[in-house]
Amino acid sequence: MAVFPAAGNTPVDSFIPEVWASELMVPLQENLVLGSGVCINRDFEGEIKGPGDQVHIDSLTRPTIVDYSRNVDVVPQLLETEDQLLAIDHGKAFAFILDDLDRVQAAGDMIITATMESVQALRVAADTYVGTKMLAGALAANKKVFKTTGATLGDPFITLVDYGVILDNDDVPAARRFAVVRPEVKAMILKHDKFIASSYGSGVPIQNGVIGSLAGFTVAVTPHLPANVNMIVGSPIATTFGDQIVNVESFRSPTKFGYVVRGLHVAGARVIRPGALIIASES
Repeated sequence: MAVFPAAGNTPVDSFIPEVWASELMVPLQENLVLGSGVCINRDFEGEIKGPGDQVHIDSLTRPTIVDYSRNVDVVPQLLETEDQLLAIDHGKAFAFILDDLDRVQAAGDMIITATMESVQALRVAADTYVGTKMLAGALAANKKVFKTTGATLGDPFITLVDYGVILDNDDVPAARRFAVVRPEVKAMILKHDKFIASSYGSGVPIQNGVIGSLAGFTVAVTPHLPANVNMIVGSPIATTFGDQIVNVESFRSPTKFGYVVRGLHVAGARVIRPGALIIASES
């Protein structure tokens, strides 16, 4: 967890933007769901400096398997890579003014509280962004229906078993498969006798939305899935994601008697293996 200056002891003039920018990434990443390591990989994150950056993704083409016969040469294959670009096309900022009077009374409390609330808003925006990219990047054949309303409700266990077959047939590794669901689906899963709870219901904090597992999938919950989508299921190999809080700064307001504190969060996401994602919608 990030360590911030003690409350009530943080004059704005003494705050160090570079330190805060890096420290704020910790609670941001702890609270991400779709943008967490549960659902994405950061293999190609690179050095992100700002919006408009591009990160090159060199994906290795799988070598061809050949028949072997005794005393026949095995001709080595030249390794090939496919170059893709990860565009840093998501940028969200926060900015607030700390009035001089409030600064005198309780600057530390107010700066920390306002900044952490801003980080939570950045987290919601980032998860929403990643979900949109996943929805757009999934194969049309992997877009399914899972109903939470009406006469015929979906069974989350049977559904995930069936989705597991789809992933198996695409050679998606069984390890680290996930299912991110809406709260309505979470309620159905918690009532299922095959659900295996992790920290849910205990004193251990729930991190990255994870509540347990079902049918071999790590289950996490968020209300910030794309509209009409009830589940995003798959493997972290499907989507690469990179993000950074590139700037946090403080300066005197030119129009108010107080200090402005603002920050910028940028990110990029790309589905690089579409067959490793399944999207289940209400209709």
